[in-house]
Amino acid sequence: MPLALQSLSDSLYRIRHLWAVVSFALGLGSYFLVERQPWLAAVLTGFLVLSWLLLLTEGLWQQRFAGTAMENVSQGLLKLILQAVHQEAFFFSLPFVLLQWSGGAEYIGFTTLVISAALMSIIDPIYFWLARHRALYFGFHAWALFVALLVLLPLIFHWQTDTALTWAGWLTALFALPSFWRVGGPRKWFRWAGLVAVSLMIALSPRWLAPLVPPLTLSLEERAMALSFNRAERQPLVSGEVFSSKEVEEGLYAYTAIKAPLGLGQQVYHYWFHNGEQVDRIPLKVYGGRESGFRTWSHKRHIPVPSAGSWRVEVRTEDNQIIGVMRFYITPDA
Repeated sequence: MPLALQSLSDSLYRIRHLWAVVSFALGLGSYFLVERQPWLAAVLTGFLVLSWLLLLTEGLWQQRFAGTAMENVSQGLLKLILQAVHQEAFFFSLPFVLLQWSGGAEYIGFTTLVISAALMSIIDPIYFWLARHRALYFGFHAWALFVALLVLLPLIFHWQTDTALTWAGWLTALFALPSFWRVGGPRKWFRWAGLVAVSLMIALSPRWLAPLVPPLTLSLEERAMALSFNRAERQPLVSGEVFSSKEVEEGLYAYTAIKAPLGLGQQVYHYWFHNGEQVDRIPLKVYGGRESGFRTWSHKRHIPVPSAGSWRVEVRTEDNQIIGVMRFYITPDA
């Protein structure tokens, strides 16, 4: 038995970096497939939950095999399994982070953290140094779970991004709480209270920081500003990025095609800004499953006078997460 486990451990170690490539390919495929492969999301969720159980019961496994020929093998195998799960979580989510990022400065921090964590999971010296520091390691695992849940919950349950964001925070806190309690040994009551406060902060912070977290399962596939619109075909006509004040007297159309998971119904908004000041907010409903995105539009009939200046239309969720931005200019009449 020890020889078989050692052989399995050696095999996993040799292909440990290949798993990251496979995970990224699966995530990329899931992003582009209309059906979104919900079974794959469910399997990944199961792996993440199982990895928490392995992490929490690591002490029991060490006691069980202490002093036996399987002691080193079991510890090495557990670390490789957890490393593979971390690689799967980050690299499966990475295409959603990269391909659906609006390019706004709001998401630079989130994107940087995800990319950094993904690289750390495949660089052995950094990863195994992290594994030796329990508090950091549990935090790393919690981050992997949170990022993956932002993608998995809408894919599996067809939840809107605001609901998924809330549940991702609470589920991460729920799984992280017993993990953090294991760090540091016995504590006095005020330290326990501090850990509870940290867990509550983990649960609530996604809602507080929602504008800094991209809606990973939504993306803006097409966008256009247009003077007229074919409602039957849902196509913009006479589109552009520069219009004259005379041209927009009859109003202006903002057209967007938003890609979302199959079965998802999502409330979004078109926020209209003129010279940096919000002048309108128009609610829209989008439905997922269309490969080219769900086509919808807002029509601003009354353009404020004077209308000349810099304009933009931001496409946002209920939690003010930006899906994309359209910028255009209105010039004064000659």
